[in-house]
Amino acid sequence: MRKLFLTLLFAAITSLGMSALTVANSAGNLSQQVGDTQITELTVTGTMDARDFLFISEELAELTSIDLSQATILPYNSGAALYGTVTSYNANEVPRTAFFGKKLTRVTLPEGIQSIGYAAFAGCDRLETVTLPSSVVYLGDYAFSGSGLTSIELSPAIIDMGKGVFSRCEAMTSAVINSRTVGDFAFLGATSLSNVSLGAGVEYIMKGAFNGCTALKGLTIDPSCRLSRIDDEAFINSGLEQINIQSLGVGTIGEWAFAQTKLTSLHLSDGMTNLGVGALAHNPLLTTVTLPGLNQDSGDNGRASGEPGGRRGVAAAPVHTLVNISDYAFAGDGMLNAGNLLKEDVAHIGDYAFYNVSADIDTMRLPESISYLGDMAMAGMIGMKVLKTGATTVPELGDNVWAGVNQSRVPLITPDSESTELYKAADQWMYFFFQDGGDFMLGDVNDDGDVNIADVTTLIDYLLGGGVAINQRNSDVNQDEDINIADVTSLIDMLLSSNAKKSLHRIGAKFAEQFPATSDHLMPASVLLRAGETRTVEVALANDEHDYTAMQCELVLPEGVSLKSVEGIDRGHEHKFYSIQHEVEENVYTLMGVSMSLNTFAGNEGNMLRITISADNTFDALNAELQLANVVLVTNKHITYLADDAKAPINDASGINEVIGHKEVASVRYVNVAGQESETPFDGVNIIVTTYTDGTTTTAKVIK
Repeated sequence: MRKLFLTLLFAAITSLGMSALTVANSAGNLSQQVGDTQITELTVTGTMDARDFLFISEELAELTSIDLSQATILPYNSGAALYGTVTSYNANEVPRTAFFGKKLTRVTLPEGIQSIGYAAFAGCDRLETVTLPSSVVYLGDYAFSGSGLTSIELSPAIIDMGKGVFSRCEAMTSAVINSRTVGDFAFLGATSLSNVSLGAGVEYIMKGAFNGCTALKGLTIDPSCRLSRIDDEAFINSGLEQINIQSLGVGTIGEWAFAQTKLTSLHLSDGMTNLGVGALAHNPLLTTVTLPGLNQDSGDNGRASGEPGGRRGVAAAPVHTLVNISDYAFAGDGMLNAGNLLKEDVAHIGDYAFYNVSADIDTMRLPESISYLGDMAMAGMIGMKVLKTGATTVPELGDNVWAGVNQSRVPLITPDSESTELYKAADQWMYFFFQDGGDFMLGDVNDDGDVNIADVTTLIDYLLGGGVAINQRNSDVNQDEDINIADVTSLIDMLLSSNAKKSLHRIGAKFAEQFPATSDHLMPASVLLRAGETRTVEVALANDEHDYTAMQCELVLPEGVSLKSVEGIDRGHEHKFYSIQHEVEENVYTLMGVSMSLNTFAGNEGNMLRITISADNTFDALNAELQLANVVLVTNKHITYLADDAKAPINDASGINEVIGHKEVASVRYVNVAGQESETPFDGVNIIVTTYTDGTTTTAKVIK
């Protein structure tokens, strides 16, 4: 038995030793040199041609490692097809499909090799690394598609790439690219690719190059990069959050190039002349885009104006840059502030170019050069407050240019009274609200270019005879040709309704840009709550920096908890509080508190409002919390400050015998403007009557 065991062990060791083979080959003779087709490692010296690669492809099924560093690849022309229909094979080339689907984990290529053929390493899902010699100038279609590569570095010697060279390489995380081009669909579906560096020699990013690279948030680009073209669908459906091409010579961005990304802003290159169809469409987080304007000099990068990628240091005369906004260019970019987007020289706005760009836009400006707006070009721009045109000649229009926009509520500002009459008589234009002379923004009482809670306090101050200056036209919010307390109510309703259509992110981003920060803050108390119960939460104000007369914030409640009422107490008992539930985010409410006498919130670090909330049977107290977000506070000088968000835990009240810091609610009923009562809110304005177990009652106004 022992002798048999030793015999088997010796055989096994011998077999392992035979798994690696080194061959001094003469082109076309590899099949005669390799006796064991089960080898896992192969080193070839001497010469090779397409016949030897065919033998490896068809016979060496277990090969995991191949070293060709000392081999020379010769040309071969058999007159008969070896791979598919191909009969002629170049020197210094790994032939097409040579290692397709192999179990390779390690490959060493020969110095002097110039090209990798069609799908040569495609499907090698165990191949994690490969070093391309500096002599390689061409990568064929799908050369490494579907392989297990985790990283790749492409040298400046590579002047061309085929299609899909690294497509579906789902394990690839990084790519250093110094090649002249990033080929068509080069990294299509490389879902783990997160780090990409573009070297100075990169000139073109071709069609679909980074399509579907969902982990790619940004690119590192050499400042001297000669990138001049980003082709169709180059970054579509990627995770791209930022890309800095402002100082580069990118003259063309292709169709849908940056569609469906996570970009928040983009500054396009000066001198750019072509923005393709849908180039920046369907980017839900995009808020800011800067288009190129007239380029008067060579710029900081030394390129000639209007000559992307051109000779450095050569001055050029001013050129027209982006004349046409293409079809669907910004369609679906719901957060985009397009007010000042269009530069002088833009003459043509394509079909659906700003379709459903629904963000609040104080004034949407059309340049003097505009001559045409296409079908549905600005349909769905429901946040547009004012439209201002610099064109004295009325631009031609496609069909339904402003479909969905309440044009009668949007002032149209024209260059002069003569052109106003032309617009009033023109189809589609005639439906706007016309106010002769100057800019107009309904609700911008203090004339600062924005409508916010400070306009409410300014209007109240004016009505109280405080001597404050206001914009009379903007202050007639209900458009009844008189300025009175009804305009205050209309303005409050306008602000609440506007906020209800926005996300927390959009509101927060705008406030952060508009208002200075303060260390003063709100302090909501923690609350003990369980399913089926109604409780109150009292909110204090700590204000060491300023005194305030008004406040606004978003109340964010956990799932299963709803707002019943909000009322002023103690420090805020002279203030009236309003609320509205958001349309876009569940369990989010805008709260606003205003004193019609401009009283300040008295004292310091005392309670100012009471929030009544109710939990249904779906409520789970685990990790639940109440949040006050986007908190703004307005001084009696109508200066608005942004405070930090505030949070308070919501705990399960089970087993708690003593409840401190709030009163028990006995009942809540709603009364509408007709005097009808209900246990659930009516549509529109409601007066909420809250009765507590101690017999006291409070009332508050809420808009549903």
